[in-house]
Amino acid sequence: LKQAKSDIINRYKTKHSSGMNLFYFDLSETNNLDNLEDAIRSTSFFNEHKLLVCKNLFSNKATASTLVEYINKYGLSNGPDITIMTTENLSEKELIFKHKELFKLLSDKSGVVKNIEDLEGAKLSEWTRNEFQSRGCLIDDNVIKNLINIVGNDSWALINEIEKLCNHSKGGKINITDVNLLAVPRVSLSIFDLIDAIGARNNKKAFELLFRELKTGRDPYYILTMIVYQFRNLLMVKDMQKRNHSESEVVKKTKLHPFVVK
Repeated sequence: LKQAKSDIINRYKTKHSSGMNLFYFDLSETNNLDNLEDAIRSTSFFNEHKLLVCKNLFSNKATASTLVEYINKYGLSNGPDITIMTTENLSEKELIFKHKELFKLLSDKSGVVKNIEDLEGAKLSEWTRNEFQSRGCLIDDNVIKNLINIVGNDSWALINEIEKLCNHSKGGKINITDVNLLAVPRVSLSIFDLIDAIGARNNKKAFELLFRELKTGRDPYYILTMIVYQFRNLLMVKDMQKRNHSESEVVKKTKLHPFVVK
């Protein structure tokens, strides 16, 4: 999702090198709505096409409704001079639930919609190989398979591991020893179940899950680390919730994945 967004912005910058008509807005901050309207209404420098890169369009209903007003008021669906671009890490169903009218406008045939599915199988392996090659590193199929088995198909986690491995090898060939040494294993959902059981003071379930984790060879120090990590997250989120921060603000300030915050 991030790569697709960057690709569009980079192509725009190549065509319109002045940079005077490229704007970025985080609409979880309400004052940015006025700034967005100002950018829509302002005269374009050098008669260039304007690109308004927005995030958190669906952060709350009031923001989404205001954006619908702007799109209709300024004829942005059919206007040739301005493009609003947004990326949302949510499903179609979730976006419709958040604001049906805005989703309908953005996904209308006059717009361009790219739906990016989770990578699996051969596509995931090929993407992983290309990411290594773009950083000047080589990697065999069996090593890619081993890395994916450890990390899973979370592309954020994979990119972090690829960066780490490429920095370690300094442009050489990645071998299985490097992967086993440096790659951080994906978190098993049973770990979260264990933490939930501890948090709920369900001793019987907590001991059953702990026994299962230890029986499968899980490192006890890893289990302890995950418990500490998760309770630290709980405290951060609870603290910000008490101070009336929205879910999107919690995600932004804690830098936690939206699923973890939820």
